[in-house]
Amino acid sequence: MCLASATQRWAHSAVRDAARDWGGYCLQVSMGSVGPTGGIALCREGAHDERVGDLASTRLTMLFSDIEGSTNLLNRLGPAYPVVLATHRRILRLAFERWRGREVGTEGDSFFVVFGSAADALAAAAEGQQALEAHRWPVGVRLRVRMGLHTGHPEPFEDNLVGLDVHLAARVSATAHGGQVVLTQATTVDTVGRLPPGTSLLHLGTHRLKDIVEPQHLCQLVVPGLPAAFPPLRSLGTSSTLPSAPGELVGRQEELALLSALLGTRDRRIVTLTGAGGSGKTRLAVAVAELLAVSVDAVHFVDLSSATEDSAAWSSLGNAMGRAGADESDILEYLHDREVLLVLDNLEQLPGSGAGLVSRLLAGTARPRILATSRRPLHIAGEQEFPVAPLSTPTTEGGRPTVAVADRADSVRLFVQQATLADPSFALTDDNVADIVAVCRRLEGLPLAIELAAARVRLLPPKALLDHLDEVLGLPLPGHPQRQQTLRATVEWGYRMVGPVEQKAFRALAAFGATGGTFEALAEVLQIGSALAVVSELLDAALIRTEDHQGGPRVRLLQPVRAVAHDLAVQAGDLDTFQRTHAQHFLALAERAGGRLKGPDAIAARAWLELEMDNLRAALDWALGPDTLDEQRIATGIRLCTALGWYWYVTGYDSESRRWLERASQAAAKQQGPQLADLLHSFALLLLQRGDNAMARNVLAKTLALWHRAHDSAGEAKALNSMGVAYRSLGDPDRARALLHRSIEIAHSIENLERQATALTNLALLEIDDGHAEAALRALAEAERIDATLGNAWGVAADRVNRVAALLSDGRTAEAVELLHDLADTVTEQGDPDLTLGVIELLAYAASTLGKHEQALRLAACADEQRTISDIPLTDLDRTFLDRQLALSREAMGDTVADQDFEGRSLTVEQALAQAATLTTA
Repeated sequence: MCLASATQRWAHSAVRDAARDWGGYCLQVSMGSVGPTGGIALCREGAHDERVGDLASTRLTMLFSDIEGSTNLLNRLGPAYPVVLATHRRILRLAFERWRGREVGTEGDSFFVVFGSAADALAAAAEGQQALEAHRWPVGVRLRVRMGLHTGHPEPFEDNLVGLDVHLAARVSATAHGGQVVLTQATTVDTVGRLPPGTSLLHLGTHRLKDIVEPQHLCQLVVPGLPAAFPPLRSLGTSSTLPSAPGELVGRQEELALLSALLGTRDRRIVTLTGAGGSGKTRLAVAVAELLAVSVDAVHFVDLSSATEDSAAWSSLGNAMGRAGADESDILEYLHDREVLLVLDNLEQLPGSGAGLVSRLLAGTARPRILATSRRPLHIAGEQEFPVAPLSTPTTEGGRPTVAVADRADSVRLFVQQATLADPSFALTDDNVADIVAVCRRLEGLPLAIELAAARVRLLPPKALLDHLDEVLGLPLPGHPQRQQTLRATVEWGYRMVGPVEQKAFRALAAFGATGGTFEALAEVLQIGSALAVVSELLDAALIRTEDHQGGPRVRLLQPVRAVAHDLAVQAGDLDTFQRTHAQHFLALAERAGGRLKGPDAIAARAWLELEMDNLRAALDWALGPDTLDEQRIATGIRLCTALGWYWYVTGYDSESRRWLERASQAAAKQQGPQLADLLHSFALLLLQRGDNAMARNVLAKTLALWHRAHDSAGEAKALNSMGVAYRSLGDPDRARALLHRSIEIAHSIENLERQATALTNLALLEIDDGHAEAALRALAEAERIDATLGNAWGVAADRVNRVAALLSDGRTAEAVELLHDLADTVTEQGDPDLTLGVIELLAYAASTLGKHEQALRLAACADEQRTISDIPLTDLDRTFLDRQLALSREAMGDTVADQDFEGRSLTVEQALAQAATLTTA
């Protein structure tokens, strides 16, 4: 049966979607529902040479494979494609046969093979991928095969294999990228201790697959000599974006059912989980989201715990959706008709408890649903408030509680679960059941209080824990619940159990951002030699959490606990001291990192700034608070913004950086010194990037005056250069040229090489505009020489990108393409999305000049889509330069322009850059 006739018989959407994903197969489909008696099966062209009936009830490992981008490969190779396809088949069949694989189906570029052993299947996959990589393919051919494996019990049906396990194996392969081998947990378990020599497994997290109800934990087989880094899997999403919790959700089954029903229809678009801090709102929201994830297009969890104003909340929302830098209107447009579940966590600290934010989300979109958590209802139209009660506690009626009765209470089950994490030998017994029940009742079933108490069973057995509750926790008697005080008392109890030094450290952590800090940073804020002993004591007291990051171990507070630490620091009178020391520490580090952003250590400096961004935000918030009058605090904020200016410029933090820079400018309005000039210059760079050229020119004029008044020649050269950029963008090349020449003169007189290189680069752009390519190339060569001398890798990359533009404008396409090959391999190292997208746009320009119009339009569409996502607009001059050439490609492609645009927008940055290898002038 051919694919076209098979599609006419499908009676289930899952099968129809599977056919779309596996269009290379000839599919045989039963008319039953998807399951053991119905589903998809894949066959070779023609009759089977072996029957599969003897595989009944056999546990098999199924392997699906196909060539990534086979259609594009066919279009490019034409008559040569069958030879490449046949070679691919021969290579893989040798590997499959060597490891005892049986072909169930083969069509086009696809295979469906089963193995009696998961270890054999992995060995065949590894050997096949290595053989494909080692083969010498024709010039310009980059053949990459994706593979997916799952182990289960497929059912024979009319000489084929069917069933959900077959579906799952196919779905897993569909998530992979070319050259990648992905396998399910079932296959992973069957290969413990039996992986192919030299290989290893990389855990990719838990993913949702289309039409597969249960999320699947997927792994990647890492094969020696082959790439190990790939883009994210092509799944519906991964639950790893949702906060993880130790152990299963205890209880809440009734709540899960009710909430799933409420949010399962389009009639109810906003449900707010309300309750005291520590009542388990977030944990319940995540569980509901996991249940609903399979029925919506996407679930976005938005942690608003560090957001104190709506602008920060919109920024967090954009980041959660992978649209960093998007503003409110962009987010509303993106969400408008999408079937999305938004989990907005911790709304209470926003203005109006987030009511304005949620109202605008609902009014500005048609379909998204919102599950919010807050300590108070929003009181907006259409809201369904859902109070989250404490967990059930055992009744004491009828005498002494038994293990059987107590274990039915969710609070006791949570206590035992958490106690077991602290002490694996802990168990609920006849000896301790009464004390545990009493503890849970006294804590009134409040989850966070129970978790903190249970974490101390190593120190205090349940009897002792119970004996100290009234004294240390200070909980009210039954009938007088004050749940906020209950959480505070629970935290304070652990706080009082540690010594004065540890208490001070706990309070100091209130100054840190949500991601906490390194042990060294804590020691610096505390002004002690080492924080290791202090952290160890706090960890034992279950007051903190430690996490491993690429920068080393970090210590942090849970957000509700951090609020208590903040109050304790206020009471002790040392919060401002901690915040001041914290801000000064991170200011020094930020200035050090900022100074390295244009040198050989730029990559490491950017990585540090990204890791510590929450702490830098906390420092900025303290320094530039709305009521700040302290000149020292304002000066700290100005210096922080200045230190971060270039990082914000090259990494796309446009919306957030503008907010901080505007706040700093307002706070520093009375200042007229060089520090204000530095701040204003950073602000002007942001305005230039956003296309606000007239405003940038005005800001730069003030900047120039400040530096001139301070007799700062380097500053004057910097301001003149940026003003030249502004006037070029405003369409005044003569004024721009004069300013740039003046900048170069000043820089030369003070022997400032960096300023000379920067102005030369911008002068070269003017020469390109005027059609003077040779003059531009001379200026860029000198700029590149200087940047290389300074070790400014970003500057060298920018000079080379501009050199490509000059060559293309002069019709020297072969030289430009040669340079683009190198840039495509190296530009991402600079961490500048604008520069990277510029390379893709120049690739599009070059492809167009070579008559490769389809490729040109796809590359241009990819860059445009990525600029939209990253909120990094293309300047008007650059767009004119690009569109002038692409107009020829659009004319050449005629009615198929929309097709190329659609395909291009689905490309990743990595895929677009990889196309440089196929761009030749031969």
